[in-house]
Amino acid sequence: MDKLLLAVKIFIAALVLILVVQNIVMVEVRFLTWSLRLPMAILLVVIYLLGMLTGKSLWTLIRRLRTDRAHRP
Repeated sequence: MDKLLLAVKIFIAALVLILVVQNIVMVEVRFLTWSLRLPMAILLVVIYLLGMLTGKSLWTLIRRLRTDRAHRP
């Protein structure tokens, strides 16, 4: 089982490495008056991390609302 887990981790790392190598082109991101140039691979990682953060926050809020309703008299 440990070898399978190691193989999956190596496979995922290889996919990430391929993603980074193939997406080194610079892109411009504009938001309101801000403008930023960065490699597309970094932009993808930042978007992924922001999605993880907002998804976790939303899930925590929903869980908290459910427990508050369950404890109301």
